[in-house]
Amino acid sequence: MAAIYLQSWLQGVIEDNLRTDAEFRRFSGKERASSFTRSDVESYRDFNLRRTLRYAYEKSAFYRERFDRAGMKPSDIAGYEDLVKLPLTDPRDLAQHPYRFLCIPQSAVARPCIFVTSGTTGPQKEIFWSRWDLERITDFMAAGIGTVAARNDTVQILLFDGRPYSQADLLRRGILKFGASPVVSGAARSPEEQLAVLEKSHSAILFGYAGQIYRMTKELEALRDLESMGLKALFLAGEYLPAARRCELESIWNCRVHTHYGLTEMGLGVAVECSAQNGYHFNEADLLLEIIDPATGRRSKPGEEGELVFTTLTREAMPLIRYRTHDLSRLIENPCPCGAVSLLRFDAVRKRLESIVRLSDGAEIYPALFDDLLFAVPDVIDYRVRIMKHGGRDRLMFEIETARDTTRVLARIRRRLFSAPVICAGRDAGTMDEPHVAVVPMGSLETADRAKKMIVDSR
Repeated sequence: MAAIYLQSWLQGVIEDNLRTDAEFRRFSGKERASSFTRSDVESYRDFNLRRTLRYAYEKSAFYRERFDRAGMKPSDIAGYEDLVKLPLTDPRDLAQHPYRFLCIPQSAVARPCIFVTSGTTGPQKEIFWSRWDLERITDFMAAGIGTVAARNDTVQILLFDGRPYSQADLLRRGILKFGASPVVSGAARSPEEQLAVLEKSHSAILFGYAGQIYRMTKELEALRDLESMGLKALFLAGEYLPAARRCELESIWNCRVHTHYGLTEMGLGVAVECSAQNGYHFNEADLLLEIIDPATGRRSKPGEEGELVFTTLTREAMPLIRYRTHDLSRLIENPCPCGAVSLLRFDAVRKRLESIVRLSDGAEIYPALFDDLLFAVPDVIDYRVRIMKHGGRDRLMFEIETARDTTRVLARIRRRLFSAPVICAGRDAGTMDEPHVAVVPMGSLETADRAKKMIVDSR
């Protein structure tokens, strides 16, 4: 079972710490984790949290100042329950003062990473990793691959490569650690060239961004019988995957589709979807998760939507404490059908704070709302949406890229959009016009980056 592998990996990490760390043995009161339970994970989490807070206070100018301003010491935080006493770290803090977070000499940084969250939103940030941090990152990448692959499988990586320590290279190293065979085919090849690599390498797994893989699939579908390619799984990252799109991909390739949730600040690999395909198990060896009300900072109850907030537990170069992701999800309380009873699970991330647009009647819209509507039409490849004012009312302007530009496809798209509850409610209230829909040819909206979709508010 896929997530059972992840649970076994985490158990191995904790057992290794019990074997090598006398301080952890004293803290946990155990010599070994003979019967692995949730309490073992929580003990490991709280021990590493306390160690991280001490380390950040001693080494990070940013966090030492944060503690001092709050009139607190690391010893005031005994564990997870006390963590709410500390202020949140906002992405703007990281953008404005990256070197104040740094806990090691700049000469010891193995890889700096400069990026903008989600491709187009938020400020530019800089993250630093040591060689130790990179080893931890590839350890979890190995565990994540283990949820979908076997050790004799070939995993084809459709990511831009720029060795050493590019995302593709880190994943390649993780796959090697797991014991499978990586093939980096990159993101710049044409669909036909990617398929040629697949056939030559006998790839069992394709790893790439969801939109990229779907676009490639639709281009190849008319040329080849993809069902006969022998894939075991598509492993998709980068964006929300609607249920209709998952079903279509599974049908075309005759394989399972698994998704991955990543965040550069947390080490790229954060969480993976297990065989149940219902939520994410995250890297509890290196990360602590909270879910909070983004407006009040109050911790959300299980099942209640809130913002994902992470604290790194093992980071050497740049630990982050209570880091706001701006991604919204919820903790899933029921046991996972995969059987991983010791692991936490959170729901798919369907929206970010920056992606939410409020209409004139107070209703909220966000891209995944239209993903679920539009991607249920098989010929829809991608879309772009802008909101404008027209005669004093809101009007949504859609450009929709389709594989076939036919009257029937356009009619299906219009039917789905015009029946959307949020659009019907606005139209009935007189605050919204009917959407404007323009179908554009396949390839029109293709971009070189992987920016998450945003609604452009031009009002």
